[in-house]
Amino acid sequence: MALMLKQQPDWHAAAQTLVSGCSALPSSEERIRLMERVCKHLGDNLYPAFLQILCQIGDNGDERAKQLITGTLVHALVSGRLPSGKLSAWGAGTLSSNSAFGQTRSLGPLEYLCSWYAQPTGRSPLTQSSFQKAASCILNLIATNEEARSLYCIKLLADIQDPLSGSLSRRTRLAMEALVTTWEKNASTETVINSYLNALQDDGLSRLANLQPSFSRR
Repeated sequence: MALMLKQQPDWHAAAQTLVSGCSALPSSEERIRLMERVCKHLGDNLYPAFLQILCQIGDNGDERAKQLITGTLVHALVSGRLPSGKLSAWGAGTLSSNSAFGQTRSLGPLEYLCSWYAQPTGRSPLTQSSFQKAASCILNLIATNEEARSLYCIKLLADIQDPLSGSLSRRTRLAMEALVTTWEKNASTETVINSYLNALQDDGLSRLANLQPSFSRR
């Protein structure tokens, strides 16, 4: 039976449960496993609920809670086990449980949001306001731990430089590169997000211009 969210989920309680669970575990390895179990229990369709929990911690958690979660993410990044959700690979039609090559790809929190907003993913489109709010929360949370921010930038650059993975379109990769470049400079969260949105728009306008007929001068 597929898991379903309540009509009005208690995100604060869910965030507190994750923080309490991580706090009770003695090692980063066990905390990563807990996050993996949470994502697996939610399933691909409800992975955004995990993002909402992270946003709740970023918005309302105290410094200890934030460092506990971001410290766990540091070890997840180092071990290549960032809690991820699946979206349809670029060019695929719909989100499917089919894991065959070319159908779905696993993406971590920030790249999941970037992909969901910028390209067809099989999910209902993410509005710009929703993207800005969620991305801001995730960026702010990760930025509370400098090591996590640095490692995440390295991870995103590796994703950008791997066009054969099928996860990200050229347009998304270019916009993410602008995001990472800005984020590495310790720019404000608003500036980082705007660099992504502006790059998406600039690339879209450039491609549109290339479609216009050219006329030789007489």
